[in-house]
Amino acid sequence: MSLKEKLEKIDSEIENGLKFKASDRLRNLIQENPNETQLWNKLAELYYESGFLDSAGKYWILTEPTEERIKKSVEIYEKSVNHSGYQILQDIVFRGDKSKLSNYAKNKLTELESNSKEKANYVPKFLPKKNKQRAKNGSPKMTFKDKLISYSIGAVFIALVVCMIIGIVTVIGWLF
Repeated sequence: MSLKEKLEKIDSEIENGLKFKASDRLRNLIQENPNETQLWNKLAELYYESGFLDSAGKYWILTEPTEERIKKSVEIYEKSVNHSGYQILQDIVFRGDKSKLSNYAKNKLTELESNSKEKANYVPKFLPKKNKQRAKNGSPKMTFKDKLISYSIGAVFIALVVCMIIGIVTVIGWLF
């Protein structure tokens, strides 16, 4: 399913009042596509419309505050985590490529990292998920059928080894 189709499904869920399900889907899409700022903004908008201003601010943190509501939500979120760069970095878990972000987002991430280094003496680093890297390198994910075949071959091999051991024990029993 393409990103566009997934977004259409999310829009449909929002229209049908399934906002919790839509927010889960959006969070998962953000983890899969961290550089897609439209996803971050869509989730922030969903939280804002639902009245969760701090959560909206969390997802608008990398968006330039062009509107007062964005600025207010980000301020509420930052206040809720005591303006801790470390906590914000832990919350947003950005696994994308910083070079693909807007200048504002790059500067904000750098600011959060320096705040984290200054106050917590640690900057969390989040690497892209391994399965995504494997797919990019040309190694496709194992399907259920592939796993079943692999496990079946292993089971046959183990059965042969057990039969061989039983045979050796039987032969030794005949000899003595």
